Amino acid sequence: MPLCQLGPTAIHYQQAGAGRDVVLLHHATGSAHNWRRQMPMLAETHRVTAYDRPGFGQSQWLEAWPLDYLDQDVADLIALLDALEIPRAALVGHSDGAAIALLAAARHPQRVAGVLAESPHVAVEVPRCPDAVAAFVAELEQAPQLLAALERNHAGRGRQVVQRWHERWCDPAFWSWDVSAELAQVRCPVRVVHGADDPYFSAAHSAMVAQHTRGELILLPGLGHSPHTEAPEQFAPLLNSFLMSLS
Repeated sequence: MPLCQLGPTAIHYQQAGAGRDVVLLHHATGSAHNWRRQMPMLAETHRVTAYDRPGFGQSQWLEAWPLDYLDQDVADLIALLDALEIPRAALVGHSDGAAIALLAAARHPQRVAGVLAESPHVAVEVPRCPDAVAAFVAELEQAPQLLAALERNHAGRGRQVVQRWHERWCDPAFWSWDVSAELAQVRCPVRVVHGADDPYFSAAHSAMVAQHTRGELILLPGLGHSPHTEAPEQFAPLLNSFLMSLS
């Protein structure tokens, strides 16, 4: 995977295909590896870039997340677009990645052609989200295969990635985080995809995101927080049709 230097921070990324740009943004315990099923398909019609956010995957490690960590992630995304000479891109984000994509569209509208927001969050649903995070962490000890995959995908720091996520999202000081007011600044097309059985965020939360961005909401019965990995064959046409609709 190539390396891009953003100031003092080394970012690992992968890129394939040619055509209009699409950038993929992973979730709070994920990495570029999480998009492995989507990249080959997208590369047939687009130039697609997936990267490990700082502190994830093969990118430079970060010991802790500040309360405003997603603001820094937005700045890192724009810096990466500059470094890779991507003037404008469609953004596909999952969970944290969806929040980053939506904030980038609100703050840097000239850089974003459209946003597909999968399981997005722009505030903390309490107690739903902290309870679900705590439950995942507790269950992880009984899931050695998942823990081993996290260790592989995060250069041997999978357990630390999960602990850092747990510390931030279960910290009451973070529960007042709310950027929903910024959604009104989004001017590009938005499609929100939400699994009806998502334990972290409600369908009402995704509906609010769609309403405030004047976007489209698609609810997927029987799926949870990660439709693109749970049912990639169901997610693919939703992603493809959205990207093809962008001018």
